[in-house]
Amino acid sequence: MTSSKPQIAGIGNPLVDVLASIDMEGPSRHGLTVGEMHLVDSASATALYAEIGPGVQQSGGSVANTIAHIGDLGHGGSFLGMVADDELGDLFRAEMARVGVSCPVVSRTDGVGTGRCVVMVTPDGERTMSTFLGACECLAPSDLPDTLPAGTAILLVEGYHWDAPHGPANIIRAAELAHATGAKVAMTPSDAACVDRQRGNMLAFVEAHCDILIGNESELCALAGAADAAAALDWAMTHVDVVALTRSELGAMVCDGGPVVAVPAVPVDKVVDSTGAGDAFAAGFLSGLALGQTGEEAAGKGAALAARVICHFGARQATVEA
Repeated sequence: MTSSKPQIAGIGNPLVDVLASIDMEGPSRHGLTVGEMHLVDSASATALYAEIGPGVQQSGGSVANTIAHIGDLGHGGSFLGMVADDELGDLFRAEMARVGVSCPVVSRTDGVGTGRCVVMVTPDGERTMSTFLGACECLAPSDLPDTLPAGTAILLVEGYHWDAPHGPANIIRAAELAHATGAKVAMTPSDAACVDRQRGNMLAFVEAHCDILIGNESELCALAGAADAAAALDWAMTHVDVVALTRSELGAMVCDGGPVVAVPAVPVDKVVDSTGAGDAFAAGFLSGLALGQTGEEAAGKGAALAARVICHFGARQATVEA
């Protein structure tokens, strides 16, 4: 798939999501907090998988989902992350290629498996994630390509990747590649708990490299050390050019240098699965910015894409017109 639209790149943890419905008490049986992402070891991942079974398998990972949506919207896309030379790694690469996204990092061949994320969806549509990073943790700066594709307008950085052993170095190297092509750098904190673990690294990155921030209210409040959305936005706008703060059914608050604008959520009849709603919003928002839209216009596009995603099971397979 080729495109004359601006390219958008991303760096993060490539995973294969295993989605399954579970009863309301399921997450607590495994010591998990409902609605959060938890990093687990191989033994815990195996025990959880034994209970829920194979479920529905599809390529995932937060920024990988965003870049896949961007490919669906007709933009060129590239994703920087490591999978293994195994069945799940082949699935990830094939699904990204299907939407026109390149994955230039060479696969791992030393027996470390492709990362996977078990996504438990309770009857209320809430999702609880249990992630085994696997090959994701092996990515090092030397594995990254020498350049980003020509025409790359934005690089999106995933907060979760700071948890990887070489994550901070990988992210800084990717930002250097973006700066070399004249691309803007966007960041999503990914999760409030991730911010708690990596706040120092994230703040240093925002100061040195970041142009665009995208996150939900809890994530941006945690990053800013703020008590509410308004304070988080005030902090963000002293550090970046554009910020989008999402609030689920309350829509988003967006600022691109002027006044803060409230962008409503797109109503849906029923929330089937909230997995990937933020990833989809980021895809619509970044694609709009790359095309020269205002923050408000881009956020409207993000809200429309997020609304489509939450109406079906899984984080992908829903697009809007570019």
